[in-house]
Amino acid sequence: MTTTGSFAGPAARRYARAIFEAARSAGALEDVAADMDVLEGVTSDSSISEWIADPRIDDAKRSSILEREVGAKAHSLTQNLLQVLARRRRHSLLSEIPGAFRGFLDAHSGRVCGVVETPLPMDDAALQELEKAFSESTGKQVLLESTQEPSLLGGVRVTLDGVRYDGSVRGRLDTIQGRLAQAELGPRSQNS
Repeated sequence: MTTTGSFAGPAARRYARAIFEAARSAGALEDVAADMDVLEGVTSDSSISEWIADPRIDDAKRSSILEREVGAKAHSLTQNLLQVLARRRRHSLLSEIPGAFRGFLDAHSGRVCGVVETPLPMDDAALQELEKAFSESTGKQVLLESTQEPSLLGGVRVTLDGVRYDGSVRGRLDTIQGRLAQAELGPRSQNS
C-alpha cells in the first residue's frame, strides 16, 4: 500500500477521477485498480519514468514502451487513458495518476490510508490497535503504513487524510520550545 494520492497535482487528479468514474460506471473498478498498480510499478522505476517523461522521446516509442510494460491485457479504460495522455502529451502525469485513483477508490470504499511514523519498528498488533482506534474515531476503515523515523525519539506520529496527529516525544519537545520562544518575560526586578 502506498499513500501517494494526496501528492497528485490537479491535472493528475482530473484524469484519475475521470477513469475512476468511468470504471465505476462500467463495473470495472477492480480491473482498473489492478492496472493502476501495474502502472505505479512501471512509473516507480526511475529509468522508465524519466524516459517516459522525456520530451525528446518519440511518441510512438513512448507508447510502445507503455504498451509493453503495462500490457495489452490492461482494461480498455486503462488503454484509453494511455492513448489520451499520449495524444495530449501528458505522459508526465503517469506517475501521479495511480495514487490519485487509489484515493478516489478508497473514498468510495469508505477507507482512509495513512502513515504512522515511529522511532522503532512497530509490531503488527500495535499497528492493528492504532488502525482500530482511528477507524472508530473517523467512522471509516483506516489502513496505516508503518515507517521508522528515529528523530521522533518516542511515541508515534500519524498522518491521515492530510492531517497530522503528533504524539511523538519530538513533537512535544518542539511544542514546548515554541511556547518558550513566544513567552514574554515578566518585568525585571529592581535588584537585577
